[in-house]
Order: sequence, then C-alpha cells, then structure tokens
Amino acid sequence: MFGSLAEGIGDLQRDNPTLRDIFARMGGPTGLIDAYLAGIMGILGLIAAAYSIQATLRLQLEETSGRAEPILATAVSRLRWAGSHLTFTLLGPTVALATAGLTTGLTYGLSTAHPGRQLPRLLGAATVQLPAVWVLAATAVALFGLLPRLAPATWGALAACLLVFMVGAAMHLSHWLLDLSPFTHIPKAPGAAVSATPLVWLTATAAALTAAGLNGLRHRDIPST
Repeated sequence: MFGSLAEGIGDLQRDNPTLRDIFARMGGPTGLIDAYLAGIMGILGLIAAAYSIQATLRLQLEETSGRAEPILATAVSRLRWAGSHLTFTLLGPTVALATAGLTTGLTYGLSTAHPGRQLPRLLGAATVQLPAVWVLAATAVALFGLLPRLAPATWGALAACLLVFMVGAAMHLSHWLLDLSPFTHIPKAPGAAVSATPLVWLTATAAALTAAGLNGLRHRDIPST
C-alpha cells in the first residue's frame, strides 16, 4: 500500500505554486517522494522495534511466571536460555523490515515501471533501520539483566523515540534531546546518502548493552516460585 501511494505524492504540488516552490527546493516531486518513503521506513522501523522489545521482554515474563526456573534447573545455561529468545529479537525485525522493503520497492517500482531500480533502494532504506531497532532491544536486555524490575521501562524509551520522530523537529527540541533517539542517527534513505559510521556506532552500542545485560543475567539471582 505504501509503495503504491508513493507515485501520487508528487501530484500534490501540481496545482499549488507555493508547494511547487517548496518541493523544488526539496528536489522536486522525486525529492518529495523520497522524503515520504523515508518517513514510512522510519515508522516501520519503530514498529519493528516494538516487536523486538516485546520479544526481549518475553524473558522477564518467563522468569516472573516461574517457567524459566525448571528449564534452568537442567543442563540449559542462562545464556543459552536467553539466546533462544534473543534469536527472535534479532531475526524477527530483520525479516519484517526486509519484507517491508521488498514489497514497498516492488509496488512503487511497478507504478514507475522501474522495479529493478526501486527494489534495492527500498530494501536498503528498510534494513538500514535495524541498528536503531537493535539499540532499543539491547536496552531491554541490559535492564532485564541488571535491573529486571525496570525492564518494562523500555516501552517508555520507544514512546520517546516515537515522539521525537513525529514532532521533535517541529517542536524545535534541543539537538541533544533529538540525538537521544537512535532513529535520529539513521540516514534518511532513500534519497539521502548512507554513511556507515552511525550504523557501526549504533550496532556497537547495541552489542555493548547486550553484553552488559547478559553478564548481569549470569550473576544475578533468579527468584524461585
């Protein structure tokens, strides 16, 4: 649906000289369409992050319900138990965003008669969201391992990211507040140049938070029922 609507976005400026001038500065109708698609990919990234957080917090549910205790009483280690859940945290958003990018690229490409060009562009724009998604998931892992009672606060972090994404620039928030959201550092693809530097830093941050959380899980007490 998102891809099929993209081609009509450029028509919004056709009968409005003011909008024509604004969109010309943005790169014309093509620039507007790319801005629309970049916004859609950002929203899809936030949705994928919600899934990733939910999959991660499944660990806490298993612990508090008492289902983790009999598993950990066997030869299954804490890291292996956690890893079985974090596999979904890692791969679930990857599959979801890749599928979204492929389908959006296909429908938009077919509407422009250039599917071969749009498919890789939209696939890249979707999957580039993953490092930010992983940072939020890793935050949930860190809180679960170190401060398990605060793990649900990750939902608040997601809500803050959504607020920054939707109205942060319009409200003229300070740059340091905007930069707290990992999604602020994601390149606005398609259209903008994609730099590997912020993606590497976000991935490294996610890895460090995950490692801290798993190390905390190894050493903290797991309450028995």
